[in-house]
Amino acid sequence: MATNESNTLNGLIQINDLNFADINVTDLLQDAPVLQRMVAVPASQGGTLHKYIKQVVAAGASFRAVNTGVANAAPQQEDVEVVCKYLDGSFQRDIAIADGYRGGRAAYMQKETAKALLALFAGLEKHILQGTASGISGTGFNGLADNSFVSNLHQSMVVNAGGNGGRSVWLVRSTEDDVAIVAGNDGQLKFDFDPESVQFLVTDTSTGAGYNALSAALGGWFAVQYGSRYSLGRIANIDGTSGKTLTDKLIAEALSKFPAGRQPNVIVMDRTSWYELQSSRTATNPTGAPAPFPTDAFGIPIVVSEHVKTDESALVTTTTTTTTTTTATSQ
Repeated sequence: MATNESNTLNGLIQINDLNFADINVTDLLQDAPVLQRMVAVPASQGGTLHKYIKQVVAAGASFRAVNTGVANAAPQQEDVEVVCKYLDGSFQRDIAIADGYRGGRAAYMQKETAKALLALFAGLEKHILQGTASGISGTGFNGLADNSFVSNLHQSMVVNAGGNGGRSVWLVRSTEDDVAIVAGNDGQLKFDFDPESVQFLVTDTSTGAGYNALSAALGGWFAVQYGSRYSLGRIANIDGTSGKTLTDKLIAEALSKFPAGRQPNVIVMDRTSWYELQSSRTATNPTGAPAPFPTDAFGIPIVVSEHVKTDESALVTTTTTTTTTTTATSQ
């Protein structure tokens, strides 16, 4: 279970209802394991606007002789601005069920709100990993798999497994200066519920009849910060049907793209890639015994998420396996 550190989502999120003071947000992230590992920052400008500086070229330094000047290269930086988007988890429940609950309306809606929060955080993780392809209705922020993110992804940070699309494995360096969740309004989640407020909802499309229901407003503002050119790596085109499965060799190649002092701190994959990695290790196990399911690769924790996209279009690159240049993308 993740700790309640202030630079994590469970340390930043605040729910504006006293009834939820005893709820550990960590427990609400059980279906969003990547969120538990990622650093979270409040929107830097307050409200829903976040600005940060991305370093493009490092500053230079040179030896010089006494009384001899040198022209050191100046650092090059870019100002980046992202706008948080509202993720809505609002819901309605039949008043007959709420009134029949032994704890009463408020207790029933609190229980249902906990379920809604689980879904909200799971949806947030899915959108971070899949972006606009996540299927969440409405206009959200750009995620890792969106073309705007892929174009930011430095060309040398992509490894092509050689399949015909399929899946990706993400190597993420999550710090306050790299990939981070951005929470608007200082991490405040809105929760509004009046146990005396009843809405008349028409939900039966076959008859047009409706019923009285209780309504709760729930949601928050979120985005994701990309960071620098070495904040994110990707192994693309992992496709079991083409025999192009995940191996430690591919992970090692992807890790070699990161500077020695700026390695990723989490590797994100789906269950199929996780199984492929375990199978590849079993084949090379000198004892002949099945290898355990991996918890890390080269000392970097592996996080298995249900929200990794598994039907990606092919990411077209110039070569496979040892690719260092990306020429086109298709999501």
